[in-house]
Amino acid sequence: MRVFGFESDEQIKELFTGIFDEDDFDYISYTLKKDSTANMQDAALFIYNKLRPGELVDVDNAIRYIRDLFESERIFLGSIARRKINAKIGITAKKDSNVIDIEDVVQAIKYLCHFANGKK
Repeated sequence: MRVFGFESDEQIKELFTGIFDEDDFDYISYTLKKDSTANMQDAALFIYNKLRPGELVDVDNAIRYIRDLFESERIFLGSIARRKINAKIGITAKKDSNVIDIEDVVQAIKYLCHFANGKK
């Protein structure tokens, strides 16, 4: 989330407010406690080094590489796939985009948190 502009823990927590009940395990807070990065640059370098170990890269190229994985047409969805993804992760607004964006990622994480807590 940090690479996509949500750099602070508070911004990330705000994206996921209200999805956990009292008896649910809060995966977001737990993940943020274990996260060793504090800003976009650190997060981009950390992720890039996991994806492509041993390669030297500067921060701008790492950020561009990670964003291009999602924001480009590398993951091109047809109309049926888009409709099924919208139904599965709960996007109710008509969305005709054939690429995955940050809203899709946030909704997918929410779905996985609900699933892990036994709500789906």
